[in-house]
Amino acid sequence: MSESNILLETWSPVCDIQAFVEETDQNCYFYLWFYPNSERAYMRECWICNTAPAGDEIDRKAMEDGRAPSMPSEYVAHDPSGIHLNKDSLEIVWLEEGDGAALLSDGRLICLIPGWAGYNDFCGYSIYAKGTGPFAWGLKQTLETLEARVAKSIKFWDFFEKDYWGQVQEMHLEILEEFFGPHQKYYGIDGKKFPPRALVTGEKDGICYGITAGVSMVPLPKIEQYYQKETEKFRRIELGFASSGCGAEEQMRMYSFLSSLASYPWREITWLGHGHTVPCKALEGYSAVWLLNSRLIPEISAPVYKNFMEEPVNLLWAVPLREDQYQRLVEQGTEETLKLLTDELPAIHIFRR
Repeated sequence: MSESNILLETWSPVCDIQAFVEETDQNCYFYLWFYPNSERAYMRECWICNTAPAGDEIDRKAMEDGRAPSMPSEYVAHDPSGIHLNKDSLEIVWLEEGDGAALLSDGRLICLIPGWAGYNDFCGYSIYAKGTGPFAWGLKQTLETLEARVAKSIKFWDFFEKDYWGQVQEMHLEILEEFFGPHQKYYGIDGKKFPPRALVTGEKDGICYGITAGVSMVPLPKIEQYYQKETEKFRRIELGFASSGCGAEEQMRMYSFLSSLASYPWREITWLGHGHTVPCKALEGYSAVWLLNSRLIPEISAPVYKNFMEEPVNLLWAVPLREDQYQRLVEQGTEETLKLLTDELPAIHIFRR
């Protein structure tokens, strides 16, 4: 068996993911371990370099024995006899969404596992890889783009080293109070864990509102695979529930549901967006909520958000659905359903008992 040495390890600030760098007498790999030490655990791994000469073919025997295989020589861009990383020079930088990470050596990007790794046998990028190798792709063609992304991520996490929450909190309260007047209640919904989040309530024209504040600070994971070049328009969200005629107990159950949903994307490493449905038993007789983005339905009256970190904030209204409504929505889809409800759009987000 190869001897191994963990050179560096750290945890994602927002997801249950551990990142570490492991070196053996044959190679060095960068790993992201999702939900470690649980039944849900799985690994994303990316080859960094070989530490000893490698053959021309994939070492199937190593893989069968549960060892990390070396990169075949045709995909190796470093000294064929192997290289070693300087442990003291290494640094792990988490990408903004918290589900991908980069490895730097003396500030230079050498390896990156993005959030979309694992699809179509793509493992990640290494500066020491050539072409589209089986365990890493070369960084050369995308180096400038990925370096910019890492630099942006460093700046993003640096923001949280300052006294940031006071200004974010003030911004949200100002926006929400412009919409519904002085707020009634303010609830911390983060369990005193990073990142801080709140739910703020208010009332206007007989409509009661509960809207989150601070969820939009961290971009959604996985959304890039859907929106691609338009990702930055939709990756920051807040959640809201509007109701008329609801009892206080029902309102609180929905606010509790929103509070849990606010951490869901990073807990489950997924994303929430316009048209998504989520199971919800908070209201008797209702089985799910339909998320509707107020930016995409201009008929809806909603808070007007300022950009956060130069990106728009999307308010997703949680609209309760009975089981029959949910089944029709599944059959028709969001866009067709909205076309059938044209006259109801101005108040479609308001739940009425």
